[in-house]
Amino acid sequence: MFTRAVLLSSCLLVASTACAQTPVEIQPVKQLVRTGALATCGYTPTTTEGAFFGRLDKDGQVTGSDFGKSFRIQGKKGKYVSWYGIVRGISPGTPDAGKYTLLLEQKFFDGMTDCHIMLVSERGSGDFQATLEGSADSIPALALVRVYGKVVTEDSNVPQIAVEFMRVWPWLSFTFTDLGPEDHGNPRWAEYCTLCKSGGRIYNPYPTGDYYRAVLGDPEDFGIHLQQVK
Repeated sequence: MFTRAVLLSSCLLVASTACAQTPVEIQPVKQLVRTGALATCGYTPTTTEGAFFGRLDKDGQVTGSDFGKSFRIQGKKGKYVSWYGIVRGISPGTPDAGKYTLLLEQKFFDGMTDCHIMLVSERGSGDFQATLEGSADSIPALALVRVYGKVVTEDSNVPQIAVEFMRVWPWLSFTFTDLGPEDHGNPRWAEYCTLCKSGGRIYNPYPTGDYYRAVLGDPEDFGIHLQQVK
């Protein structure tokens, strides 16, 4: 039942964003089938995403690795970047403005992923905002997104990106690794991770709805007009 609901919402999201001014591409949700082996792959952008991905320098493609220098999203005003984030809040503008802003919990990414499912670190560098042209009606709370664009401002250590392209992974199409640099995420979101508090392993190659609730919280607690903590 949960899988069917996610598949349906994914289809609706594709339809509703087809006319959005900022290109938004939705990762299809596939039925996860357990196998006896797991494999690691490099990140592969979609055809549309490739033009935006190609503008990143090598350092910009990796946003946090255990083996590299520490990564921070702060202090990058004026730079073209691509960051991953969990959708924690959605603030639509006025109807005539034609814009909306996402409050995103940044997640580290070392350039590698599981071949069968998108993989990012459970750790991150803090919150950032992303502004897009179009309607936010079908953007799901607690989905994983990757945004491309320029950092236009930074207020109270929260950068804001003017998004040129966004890719979305609904539930059942991404998971988390326990690995990553030192966490500098918002303590507010950490309170929702009951799996973290119990000392359990974060990585799960075959996540379920209960898995996401144990790591991220309940989607009903997030989304439209969620206010940022100062």
